[in-house]
Amino acid sequence: MEIGNGSESDHEIHVQNQENEAPKDNGDGKEIVLVDDEPMEGLQKEEEAAAANKDKEDGDAQTGRKEMAARSDMWNHFTKIFLEGILRKAKCKYCKREIKAHSVKNGTTALRNHFNICKRNSHIHLKDPKQGVLQATDFVGCWKFDPDKLRAAFAQMIIEDELPFAFGENSGFRKFMVVACPRFKPPSRRTCTRGTVGTYYEEKAKLKLFFQEQCERVCITTDCWTSQQQDSYMTVTSHFIDKEWKLHKKIIGFFKVKGHRGEDIGKHLLTCLMEWGLGKFMTITVDNASSNDGGIGYVKRHMKTLIAGGKYLHMRCVAHIVNLIVSDGLKEVDLSMKRVGAAVRYIKNGTTRWNSTHKMLKAAIIYEKEFARYAEEDPYYTIDLTCEKSSGVKGPGVPDEQDRDNSKKMAEFRRHFSDLTVRASASLNVTANTFFHEIREVNLLVCSWLQSEDSLQKDMGKRMKEKYDKYWGKWHENDLEKEKGKGKEKTKEKENINLMIFIATVLDPRYKLSEYT
Repeated sequence: MEIGNGSESDHEIHVQNQENEAPKDNGDGKEIVLVDDEPMEGLQKEEEAAAANKDKEDGDAQTGRKEMAARSDMWNHFTKIFLEGILRKAKCKYCKREIKAHSVKNGTTALRNHFNICKRNSHIHLKDPKQGVLQATDFVGCWKFDPDKLRAAFAQMIIEDELPFAFGENSGFRKFMVVACPRFKPPSRRTCTRGTVGTYYEEKAKLKLFFQEQCERVCITTDCWTSQQQDSYMTVTSHFIDKEWKLHKKIIGFFKVKGHRGEDIGKHLLTCLMEWGLGKFMTITVDNASSNDGGIGYVKRHMKTLIAGGKYLHMRCVAHIVNLIVSDGLKEVDLSMKRVGAAVRYIKNGTTRWNSTHKMLKAAIIYEKEFARYAEEDPYYTIDLTCEKSSGVKGPGVPDEQDRDNSKKMAEFRRHFSDLTVRASASLNVTANTFFHEIREVNLLVCSWLQSEDSLQKDMGKRMKEKYDKYWGKWHENDLEKEKGKGKEKTKEKENINLMIFIATVLDPRYKLSEYT
């Protein structure tokens, strides 16, 4: 078919018109035949370009030249689609969408526009810092580089793992971070110190707000101790139940004090509580040190919001009293316990530290046969257990048959008290409602030893009964002791046991008051 008035020798194109449309006049006297809604002139240019590319490829094949690389970087993210040897479209490597990419009509502008908005493109975050990257490890989630969050997490790690502030300056850690996260620069010791202190004040503000919104009254536990440098320290812990009936335990104070005087303890305790805005508290639990009695008295005199005027404020630590009772009983077999403990420590190469006497006695039963063999075959065994130590104290000696028998008796007896101490020392669940039953169990165990036919058990039972009666024996009587004042004598009520222990048991729905009356 001819185009315009041109001769047949100039251009001759054979086209099949599928829609059988009639020729149209363009106004210049030339007839144009449409194929697929495109002018014949455009089709002619395409075929001319294809022929030129083919001639070029043939020439490259003959000369051995490589095909010219694509100039646009967009072809790193798209796949070329050829139709009849002509580049017509490109397919996105991420979302598989096809986009027109003719080299003459379209170019790579449309490809670049799609690249910047493709939702599955993982390279967008390099230009947009707010855009997260989909990570598929153990879980699927988005991650983005945030230096502020990383520094906050670093400070949290320093606090939880008790690491030095200069940890970020260690060469090994810096090499690790170069591989793990090259964009993160580990903080110096000064930056780490500022971040850690800032984290402390942020968490403190959050906890203060939580106390105001969720806490009505708190129960306080406190203790004092002296370091190896002869510095006195004090810690304060709060226990409370929020409005959703969940138990919380928060350490609200850890500070240095001048000494262990009762007045100093009371002043520091009140200062700590007022700083946190805790003006209402139920009880204060302390051990049996006499200075703690003075500290509780100071709090009673200066606080006006106490229940019953502070009569039930002082709560003695149950686990500590149990330890005192058992320690008094073990004085009858103190030498045997020292010999057995030294023997077990020698057999285990002196690396063992016992958290309880019960665990030591269990190990002694296991190594019972080894005691005799070591005494016969190892000369250093006897020397180590009998010679003087660095402190000038002579060793306890080698355990004999009587010592081993005593350890067997004590192991079973100590098992009850060890389990009781663990239950009373629990911090993740409420224990006040179980104290009455624990105290009753101690009384039953002590009474059983008093009625024993074994003289050793009976002597131990007497010692333990005296200590038990000192703290828990007369809860239904109000003993009055005289206190000398200025110019006259006055009496005060002697605290034996806090009646809150009984109230907590009565309020437990599992028990009824009639069971104990």
